[in-house]
Amino acid sequence: MTTVPRWFSEQHGPGGGNGGSLLLRRLDATELDNLTLLVRESAQNSWDARAGDGPVDFRIELRTLGPAEAPAWRALLERDAPTPAHLPLRASLHRSAPRMLMVTDLGTKGLGGPTRADEVSEEASDFVAFVRNVGDSQDAEGRGGTYGAGRVVFHLASAAHTVLVHTRCRVGNRIETRLIGWALHERYTTETVLGPRSFTGRHYWGEVRDRGDQTGVSYVEPLTGETADTVASELGLRPFPEGVTGTTIAIVDPDFGDRTAAEGMRWIADAMVWNLWPKMLPGADGKPPLRLSAVHDGTMVPVPEPATVPHLGPFVHAFRSMDRPIAHRSLGRILGTFGLKPLISPFGEPPPPAREAGIVGRVHHTCLMRPVDLVVRYLEGPAPTDEAMGYAAVFRADSAMDRVFAASEPATHDDWLVEKLSGDEHRLAGWAMREIKREMKEAAAPRAQGVESGDGVSLARMSRLMSGLMVGAAGQGGGAVFGPPGWSRRSGGRSGTAAVGSVANGTSDTTVDRSGRRGARVRHLDAPFPDTFEGRPVVVQRFQLPDCGPYEVKAVLGVTLGGGGREDSPPEGAAVPEVVGWVSDAGDFATARILQAEGGDGKVWSLLVRPAPDTVTQVTLEAGFREVSA
Repeated sequence: MTTVPRWFSEQHGPGGGNGGSLLLRRLDATELDNLTLLVRESAQNSWDARAGDGPVDFRIELRTLGPAEAPAWRALLERDAPTPAHLPLRASLHRSAPRMLMVTDLGTKGLGGPTRADEVSEEASDFVAFVRNVGDSQDAEGRGGTYGAGRVVFHLASAAHTVLVHTRCRVGNRIETRLIGWALHERYTTETVLGPRSFTGRHYWGEVRDRGDQTGVSYVEPLTGETADTVASELGLRPFPEGVTGTTIAIVDPDFGDRTAAEGMRWIADAMVWNLWPKMLPGADGKPPLRLSAVHDGTMVPVPEPATVPHLGPFVHAFRSMDRPIAHRSLGRILGTFGLKPLISPFGEPPPPAREAGIVGRVHHTCLMRPVDLVVRYLEGPAPTDEAMGYAAVFRADSAMDRVFAASEPATHDDWLVEKLSGDEHRLAGWAMREIKREMKEAAAPRAQGVESGDGVSLARMSRLMSGLMVGAAGQGGGAVFGPPGWSRRSGGRSGTAAVGSVANGTSDTTVDRSGRRGARVRHLDAPFPDTFEGRPVVVQRFQLPDCGPYEVKAVLGVTLGGGGREDSPPEGAAVPEVVGWVSDAGDFATARILQAEGGDGKVWSLLVRPAPDTVTQVTLEAGFREVSA
């Protein structure tokens, strides 16, 4: 390695310019947590940088450097580092167990183009835009970002305000690796050999060069090629797969606030789901456009499927059923598409990133998003008078309105500030927001309609009785379980099959046949939600059997009585929950308590359950292999 990387602090030129402290304060207006900002902005950057139509792999990984790695890390990053008064890097490097938080995307273009901001090129200037010209507006169609200030979130997440940018991109017909360090802090004035000089607070680490234009001014170029690969390996940065382009931003000494590292990574995983869930849903090819993962010192931190998250699942259902266009008739403009689903309020509190977004306890919100399908915010509406009820709605702006709503966003893209707009743009965006609020107000209005003639039970009352329906272990919470004849709870199935495991919050059942062969997984696609069937209220649980083979799927229904007690069998004459039937998206319909179905055919099945009055209904799906005669 002939090039020795070192730090270089940027001086103010004759024309002045923004300092690092101003860039850091660009994001101060938001109330979002720094980790939430990191997830939102970095994922948006990655999506904007996608290459082609393939999925983007987005990973956030926390690594603690071991005793063998830390000395090399310090030796490389301390060379000519600014003094502690001008950058708090040295203290971070000398922690007993230095850490870095790596944000990686693959399936993206990497940071290509020129590496100098004063070069004019017809190529896309992604490297210059990310590293040199932070804060410049970007107004390309189909991009989530517009201000460019979001890139500062990486420095906000670092106690040292320091990051390393490791990227692989295409330069002409070849692939090139680039590595550069970059820090932001307060501007300052200090004595130099040439007298007092003013510095911007921006510091760069890499190959220091002269501009070569007789000015004597220096700047920093990234390490490239084999040198970049070698130094990146010494720093503990993961190499890119062969022939794959992408970018890793390594955050030096991540700042988790008052959280432990484990709590910080759990927050990151939950923030991924609540802010990026539309990109996690399968597309037309059955694959999600954005594949997310979180890792803590080699251990995966679970990132749950959005539809299985109790407070979030209804938004997924509303998203899939968006069918009402919102338009401004006099101006002749389609503003966006709206979908709303009533729901039974889930039990418990959502995770902290959801509460940060304003969803506390009950759900009565609209998720706002632009056509890029990234969450802008959850707009709170009026709560239904029946405390057991709620609603989840989604509004996605029309592609022709994207620039209008983008112009109303602050630098953090977490709100639509209609008052920022003027003229027709203000009229259009304002009308859309009024229509959304009108829809929520209507959804919150009380509706006391009878279930059917003679029942004397309102839909709101029935919904309250259904509020305990969950996908959980049968019989939990004092519920009595009533199985069909011929199905042994002890064996877990009929004909020698054994169903293993009950489901909680949408996780999967695994079944095992007599030979021990692993089999079907009941994959829940949503949290249970209320609906009507033949004019009567039911609760619906959607699921799939993705594994091939013949199976029997059993609905184990339970009830919790008003006093909270548990009974092994229903009292004489007492009503029990009933399986209304099983419906597939292909039009199949079965009324048996046990469904016989083929797995692996891609069908989505819906279990319809009619609850018993004055009880809380519980349901578990169990699957077993079905023996087929030769």
